[in-house]
Amino acid sequence: MDGHPLSAFPYMSDTNKKIAEMFGVVFGQPYQNLLETGNMIPNSNDAAIGFGVLRDYLPEREHVNLASKMHEAFYLDGKSLSDVESIKSIAKSYGLPADDIAEKFIRISAQGKYHPDFYEAKKFGVTSFPTLLVEINGKYYDLKGSAITLNDLERNLSVIKEKGGIIGNETNTPNACNINGTGC
Repeated sequence: MDGHPLSAFPYMSDTNKKIAEMFGVVFGQPYQNLLETGNMIPNSNDAAIGFGVLRDYLPEREHVNLASKMHEAFYLDGKSLSDVESIKSIAKSYGLPADDIAEKFIRISAQGKYHPDFYEAKKFGVTSFPTLLVEINGKYYDLKGSAITLNDLERNLSVIKEKGGIIGNETNTPNACNINGTGC
């Protein structure tokens, strides 16, 4: 689970510029500073643990918003999602028991095991970031497919909603996976 410092990815600034141009997203100056100094070692497992612990305290309808808040903490505010204070800050923004959440985050992180969400994602064939899945009636669909633009994503979502994930030659959205990972 050892990672590499951001300095190991010197292309990230240029990549982020392209992403910003294509999708209109903003990368905050604190995040840009992280890239410039290159010392931070991002850890996807810690982010998954933080998300999992916070998710357990929130209703399902808040899960997408939670993911957004975590992205904002990193990509806008330049906060490490391995830092318990970042997780506590997000918990406080929801009015959740931040100290309890921090204790769980620390305890689970100290176990040195991958978060179960990594294994769930693997069942669906997810091997990289970003991957965008949407769940409809217990079936999971790869919303991203080979989408490049926001219009592509919107078209994929429309196809999934209208045709229940049944694809024709006009779209790049794959069929659904069952909740247990079969049928992909």
